Amino acid sequence: MNTIQTVTIYKATQKGKGQHLVEQGFQPADFPYHPPIVDGKCYFAAPNSRGLAEEYHRYYKDGILEVTIDAVIYERYFKPLERPYQGGEQVELPIPHDLFPILNQYPRVLRPR
Repeated sequence: MNTIQTVTIYKATQKGKGQHLVEQGFQPADFPYHPPIVDGKCYFAAPNSRGLAEEYHRYYKDGILEVTIDAVIYERYFKPLERPYQGGEQVELPIPHDLFPILNQYPRVLRPR
C-alpha cells in the first residue's frame, strides 16, 4: 500500500472571505502588493501552530481555512518560508504570489473553528 504523507497549514479568514478562498483559491488580486502597507503575501499558521490561526479567528470570525499539502512538496516549497511569529513559539508561513499556483493544487476546507 502506497500512502502519501501530508501536512496541514491554517489560515484565519476575514469575514466573508473564507468561502471565496475555498471556491476560487488564492489569487494575487486578493493579496495586494503595496509596500509598506501590504506585502502581497498570504499568511498561514504553519503545521503544529494551529493555535496561531485560532488566535486570529477571535478577531476575524470567518472560520479557519485548512490546506492539506503533500509533505514532500511542503518541505521543498513552503518549509523554507517558516519563521517564528513575533519571536515566539508559534510559526507563521508568509506565502508569496509565485507559490499560489502550487498552493491552489491542494484541497481547502473552511472549518467553523
